[in-house]
Amino acid sequence: MNFSHKIIALLLLIVALVVIVRFSPNVAPVKTASEKTTSLDYKDHPEMTDILDPADQEKRLKAGRKLVERVDVEAALEILEHSPLPHTGEGHLVVHQIGFYAYKKYGLDSILKCKDYFLYACYHGTIIEAASNAGFPEIVKMTDRCKASSVRYFQCVHAAGHAILAIWNYDVPKALETCDELYEKEKDFPEALSSCHNGAFMENLFGVHDWGTGKEQVREWLSDDPYFPCNYFGDKYQRGCWLNQAARIYQMNNGDMVKTSELCQAVDNEQYVAWCMDNVARQIHPLTNGDPGKSFELCQQAGASWYDNCLVVNAGAFYSVGGRDQAIFICQNVPPHLKTECYSRVIGQIVGDPIDREQKQIICQKLEQPFNDQCFSGLTSLVP
Repeated sequence: MNFSHKIIALLLLIVALVVIVRFSPNVAPVKTASEKTTSLDYKDHPEMTDILDPADQEKRLKAGRKLVERVDVEAALEILEHSPLPHTGEGHLVVHQIGFYAYKKYGLDSILKCKDYFLYACYHGTIIEAASNAGFPEIVKMTDRCKASSVRYFQCVHAAGHAILAIWNYDVPKALETCDELYEKEKDFPEALSSCHNGAFMENLFGVHDWGTGKEQVREWLSDDPYFPCNYFGDKYQRGCWLNQAARIYQMNNGDMVKTSELCQAVDNEQYVAWCMDNVARQIHPLTNGDPGKSFELCQQAGASWYDNCLVVNAGAFYSVGGRDQAIFICQNVPPHLKTECYSRVIGQIVGDPIDREQKQIICQKLEQPFNDQCFSGLTSLVP
């Protein structure tokens, strides 16, 4: 796989992953400690000259740290997200500095100040810093801070999986074993364990944390077998692996989505096929370039048997990255037999979205009947 195809696939996965949710389409002003409004225009911050200089990564990292020390965590995240800093491994490592600083300043609560920008880099930084400071048990204490929202909790645990693999220097079995030790006993959120596995497998594919070190050429858990490493591990790791494997197959086939779909469907296990095809749909989503109408065309690449599933997954993917109106557009335009499934997914996301009730009611009102009534009914079970 050549370098450019890897970068393309990484960028696709950054915007396609549905477990990380961007909750507000508008950026609110962020206050500094002195209560003055911090400009979110990257041009207003002197550190950005070095941060945007691709010639010296060490200088970029130091400038990233200077920026967050001056404007604090939330403002620094917004400034970088809305700057030309590339959403690649190099950009990711700059945003690590925000996470490192956040943990040193805010301790266990630092993870609540992070956002999903740059492939969850702030989360990774806080978790790596915590583990370095107090060991793996500190990771559980941090991710427990996220439990007020199930969506946020799965964000945090997924990010933990990424960071754990990096801490173990890309030894996948050790990382998965650590996930088991930390999250197998979690009963209130039984899917947390799979979320940690998922993060570890994703990190194995893209190697964000070993960017520029030469390690990605010698990692042992990638191969030319399109089904590896899923076919190496036992049953309990299959979900986390197959939900990422289409991204690997896509890489290996130079961005050929039809070939990727065919290889996923050739797996001799119906459940593994379903997980792999879910990942195909999430790979298709960013190819729409934000136009939900293109989902109806691009999902044909998944094949006739998986076309409906692809549309529903794309609706959920649009919502998960802040495209609420785009998600509703897809559900409004799917065939009648698919509307219930499509709206059920989106309504679940509306109910679980950590925005206030009034905002949720506005979104529910946009749904067609009878689904808007179902949406309002779902809100009645929420604590005021």
